[in-house]
Amino acid sequence: MRAPNLDELVLLPEPLALQRHFDTKNYRFFRVLLVALSIASLVGVGVLLDQRGFLGAAVYGASFLLGIGLFVLRGSPPFEKSFRQILLVYLFLQILVLKFTTTLIEGDEAIPLFIMATFVLLAFRVRLTEHLVLFGGFWIAAVLPLGWLGFSTGSTLKEEGIAAVTTMSLICLTGAAGLTQLERRKFLAVWRKEHARYRERSRMREEIDYARKIQLSMLPQGPPEVSWLELASASLPATEVGGDYYDYFRLSPSRLALVIGDVAGHGMASGLLLSGIRSCLYLLAEDLGAPVGVLDRLNRMVRRTTDKRTYVTLLCAVLDRAEGTLTVAAAGHPPVLHYDPKTGQFDEMGEGALPLGTALDATFEETRRPLAAGDLLVFYTDGLVEARNGNDQEYGDARLRRAVARAAGSRTAREIRDAVLGDLSNFKGDQEQADDITVLIARLR
Repeated sequence: MRAPNLDELVLLPEPLALQRHFDTKNYRFFRVLLVALSIASLVGVGVLLDQRGFLGAAVYGASFLLGIGLFVLRGSPPFEKSFRQILLVYLFLQILVLKFTTTLIEGDEAIPLFIMATFVLLAFRVRLTEHLVLFGGFWIAAVLPLGWLGFSTGSTLKEEGIAAVTTMSLICLTGAAGLTQLERRKFLAVWRKEHARYRERSRMREEIDYARKIQLSMLPQGPPEVSWLELASASLPATEVGGDYYDYFRLSPSRLALVIGDVAGHGMASGLLLSGIRSCLYLLAEDLGAPVGVLDRLNRMVRRTTDKRTYVTLLCAVLDRAEGTLTVAAAGHPPVLHYDPKTGQFDEMGEGALPLGTALDATFEETRRPLAAGDLLVFYTDGLVEARNGNDQEYGDARLRRAVARAAGSRTAREIRDAVLGDLSNFKGDQEQADDITVLIARLR
């Protein structure tokens, strides 16, 4: 029988947890008693067979086989499930074997055996009614005259022996009940304290899971259907609630705004701040065609609503199909990686400026460049390039560019995204993710 630890017991109802605790303590002593009585029974079989006491040999043989059977079945599920009942039945049977043993010896010589048996019963922790039944059955077996059972051998306990056995039975019954109650109170005090902590942890996990669901619902469920643009994205939070954010805003049939951001750190606080950023962006969606003005207003909002140690990096990009341009304004965010498949060259857009929420005065600027069909844009958060492997090496910008260049041939935006994440996974190996990772691929058709 495997002893459950406290973390397992707090998952059970209080009565069942208490029973499992007592079962574990009882099993430790029961195992020793089982071995000792099985050896004693085997010795008794040998002695009585030598004396041609076949009835006694049969009784001790049955006791020995019962002990061996229980020892073999001790790890089985039925044994563990019904251990308390098995224990009580086994103790009653051993009381009967003890009573039979007294038929082979003089009455006064049986007194030490009966007194020793009371101390054995004292070691077990069962319910009060079960204590009463065990000690009551033991006392009846001890004082019951052997003549009533048809035995002519052996002697019945005398008055002094009955008094001694009765006194020890009452003392041990009182002690067993008291120790059981004391152990019960001690266990329940610890169990209730840990159970309250477990319920609190469960409540917090439920709230965090709910917050995670809310945050995931804030991210786009899929890219918008834009005939002139392929889009694919993925966000991998490092904890239950991440600090990365991205979204799409359709400004007109030929203009689309892409926003990607990263709150310093991750967790519940980051998720709450992101929800505020998202709400503001939706209120300012009509102004995203001029991203600098949006960043200015967001910067004031973050500075007023958070402490000075909280900041947000954000990048706004506006793709204009009619004019064939890309306009970018960034607030401390990693730049957009622009790849030209015709030349195989990379360049970056959106460098510089301070993050949102710093105490310093920030000046945001727009960068505008022409775009052509087939051009590839990679938006990402710093968790991608700062990911480390087991050798403490960073993934880095150079490896990201190589992964994009290898995949940019004739593949779709989704395939390029998967290729980048696959290369990152191969690089990182089993190393735990330390920061949120978001990547967004845009390719002009």
